[in-house]
Amino acid sequence: MKLLSLKRHIVGIAAGAALVAGCANGTTPSVEGALNKLVAMTNVQHQGIPVQHPLAHSWMRKPPKGIKGTLWASNLELATVDLISYPGGTLIGQVAGFSFPYGLCSDKSGNVYVADFALEKGFEIQTGTTTVINSWPTGGEAIGCSVSNSGDLAFTNFYPGGVVVFPGGGPTGTTYPGPGYDWPAGYDKKGHLFVECNYASPCSSPHLAELNGSTWNFLNFDQVITFPGAAQLMGAVLGVADQDAGSQSETGIYYTQVNGSNAHDVKTVVFTGGASCGYTDFFSSWGSLSKKPNGLQSVKGVVKDIAAPLGGCGIGVWNAKKGGAPIASFDPLSSAIYEGATFTK
Repeated sequence: MKLLSLKRHIVGIAAGAALVAGCANGTTPSVEGALNKLVAMTNVQHQGIPVQHPLAHSWMRKPPKGIKGTLWASNLELATVDLISYPGGTLIGQVAGFSFPYGLCSDKSGNVYVADFALEKGFEIQTGTTTVINSWPTGGEAIGCSVSNSGDLAFTNFYPGGVVVFPGGGPTGTTYPGPGYDWPAGYDKKGHLFVECNYASPCSSPHLAELNGSTWNFLNFDQVITFPGAAQLMGAVLGVADQDAGSQSETGIYYTQVNGSNAHDVKTVVFTGGASCGYTDFFSSWGSLSKKPNGLQSVKGVVKDIAAPLGGCGIGVWNAKKGGAPIASFDPLSSAIYEGATFTK
């Protein structure tokens, strides 16, 4: 999002509301406070100008012994995607060449996809490397991505809202506009695509919608979404994030089952930032630390733990079913501004 666009969105949407949920101390955010957060999110190195970062470079070193997988986190300060060993939390590499990387996702093979907000593009990083092997234009401010079991690749644009789907990850995509200002859409285990939206007609208040053919259908959800976030697979159910589920410093995930036009919240789990961090950042993407985490391979398993950005305090790990404060955290670059995360074996 360009710097002028920030003001357009913050004024045009609502007082104090845009992309980030709440303040560090749980106080009600002002327009100025929210704008400051948005400006901070535009990558202080170049303030959201849509060019690749001139300083960072790609690198990777051998992971330490005992590694179970890799956490990939989008770093707004350096405009990189950082590779963090799990569970040790050591920085083992960075992928450069981005401008404003946001939401991340991965496929069954462990390839990682990046939604770049400022460049209005999606990128693919080859599994186990720091090499970018593909890119796709999204036609808008890309905020997130998702890969279906059949290999379809979807990038979501916050503004103008909409989802671009590239069948099989091919070069040609189809754009499905709206239904509003959209947060990262996600596929469920059956290949159905869902998105949370707000602020623009026909989605003038928070809703959960499903893509049916070429039309977004609003679902009858038995949970009230206060502040939208990402929709993402959580084991056998759909995870619907709410940035203000408990308060302005708490993020929640609604474990959701969809049946036709109805959506049922099976379980609500609220996550906090812990003693030293003000809020959790699940609005963009989170990583499933299950035995088969890549892409949608976790559909038959249980998601025990998840990892996500921790409000300027690195990356946090939470018990996916209990929530609360993080059970572990990693901050290899000393309070890097991370906005998205995914996990690969």
